[in-house]
Amino acid sequence: MEASLVRELLHYSQQPDILSLAGGLPDENLMPAYPELKQLTDSRQYGPSEGEKDLRECIVSIVAERGIQTSNDNVLVTNGSQQGLDIVSRLILDESSTILTEQPTYLAACQVFKLQGAKVQDVISDAEGMSVSALRDAIEKHHPKAVYLIPNFQNPAGHCYSLQRRHEIAALLDEKNILLIEDDPYRDLCYDNVDLTPISTLIKQAPWLYMGSFSKVLWPGLRTGYIVSCDVFSPYLVKVKQAVDLHTNRLGQSMITQFFKSGQYPDHVIKLQKAYKEKRDVMAEALNAELGDLIEFSFPAGGMFFWVKLPAGVSSQLVLTEALKDKVLVLPGTPFFPCKSSLDDSFLRLSFARVSPAQIHQAITVLAKVIRQLA
Repeated sequence: MEASLVRELLHYSQQPDILSLAGGLPDENLMPAYPELKQLTDSRQYGPSEGEKDLRECIVSIVAERGIQTSNDNVLVTNGSQQGLDIVSRLILDESSTILTEQPTYLAACQVFKLQGAKVQDVISDAEGMSVSALRDAIEKHHPKAVYLIPNFQNPAGHCYSLQRRHEIAALLDEKNILLIEDDPYRDLCYDNVDLTPISTLIKQAPWLYMGSFSKVLWPGLRTGYIVSCDVFSPYLVKVKQAVDLHTNRLGQSMITQFFKSGQYPDHVIKLQKAYKEKRDVMAEALNAELGDLIEFSFPAGGMFFWVKLPAGVSSQLVLTEALKDKVLVLPGTPFFPCKSSLDDSFLRLSFARVSPAQIHQAITVLAKVIRQLA
């Protein structure tokens, strides 16, 4: 696994003199204050494995605004969406399984899938999402248990699926009766006018699981996410959750519920969008000014990341090593390719979320110097 590289980079990012574009961490300066404890429900005792009723009702309301009509019974509160991936993997995957992902895809999802012994097969993707023809070929060749997608501001590539591509993928999954695992943690970090329709809402008969998280918009330290499932999966997901850790932290659930019920959430999201949009625009301008003649990059309509294609022959691993000498930390693209290819050392994922505009300029100046020396 590529986890060793990520762990090593995390160690560097915690050093105070390092300017990090490597992590997927939100800006703590934009996080709201915690609610006062006296306002929270009593959370001292054990709670239900499926999650607190009040929070599940909030989640039902949240996903209803996205077009997903569900009930409390089909909502499971998890310790972050990462645990959601683990629970789903424990339920459906084993050593005989194959799961299809985008190329590139979220590293930690692949780690979870592989822990269950599953084979992870990536499928060619472009700016509009996973290639439908390539997905059809992969389904017919690999007979997968599921397809894992991040349609909105994908990690790491930042792409947002077109509405047509969403419809085409939903139709194909219906035709083949393949489970969709739809991961949507960045949805609220939307800066431009793009379609965010959940693919789950377009599916007519195939099974689906829709996953969300509060980590990118509220407090990641609380580790709170959720799975919304079609009817057939709900009782089994709860059984796995109960076996794994009984239930999600009740105090954290109460804090999130209180924040939603206070009515502050819509204004908070607007604040996040404004701040992150400014940082995104600053990074785009800096990349164009410093490296526009050498690199290619996507312009993300939301999320936290730029996906940068390096000049031919320039190694992302070597860029990491050289930039670190100037106290700038970047993340090579290699861990995001589950199936090794000639592409995997040609990209960097750069995060703009946790750094200031001035720090973005400083970091990109260093990065430009390094890349020009290596090109």
